[in-house]
Amino acid sequence: MRNAKPCSSTEPPSSSRQPCFSATAIALTALLLLGGCNEQAVSPKASPETAGVVTDATTGLRWLRCAVGQAWKEERCVGEPEMLGLMDAQARVEALNAQGHKGVTQWRLPTITELAALRRCDHGLVDESFTLELSPEQAPVTLPRWCAGETSIPTIDAVRFPDTPPIKFWSGSGSEAAQHFYAVNFGNAWIGLNEEAESTYAVRPVADRAR
Repeated sequence: MRNAKPCSSTEPPSSSRQPCFSATAIALTALLLLGGCNEQAVSPKASPETAGVVTDATTGLRWLRCAVGQAWKEERCVGEPEMLGLMDAQARVEALNAQGHKGVTQWRLPTITELAALRRCDHGLVDESFTLELSPEQAPVTLPRWCAGETSIPTIDAVRFPDTPPIKFWSGSGSEAAQHFYAVNFGNAWIGLNEEAESTYAVRPVADRAR
């Protein structure tokens, strides 16, 4: 394609001369082309690697919006969650990492503090709390027990985590020495104590802040 040549008011017309274009026409064409590029950049489509993942603006933690076993489809979580024992839950998360699920290879079970922070109650949580013992190398954690008053179910942000079943979800916290582990029930915001590793609960993996 030949370069467009600006018109000059001092040059006489010639049949052999290259076609000329006014500077205004050239500028308008450039603006239209740039406008099309900007429109495409402003509204990109969500990539398969990021669909179904929500990032906490405060902590930077990346959460799967659906429980393991459910599928992200049209802004919803469809299907039923897999109910797994603790060891199977950990193995399932490792399998997600091996396949680079949602473009992430650092999925893990959330700590009890991280998982409990997802609880949402209409009237907040009670002031009463309890202390949870962890492994010897970890300090105990103190968390509110449950919701204050009656509340909507499930006890989680249904916008960020749609179609969450009101059941228990595994955390990765507990005491192997004492053989008790912790889970969160999103049917009533209760933290399950002394859970047996063979109990079968749902799983919501989390990944640390992207680097």
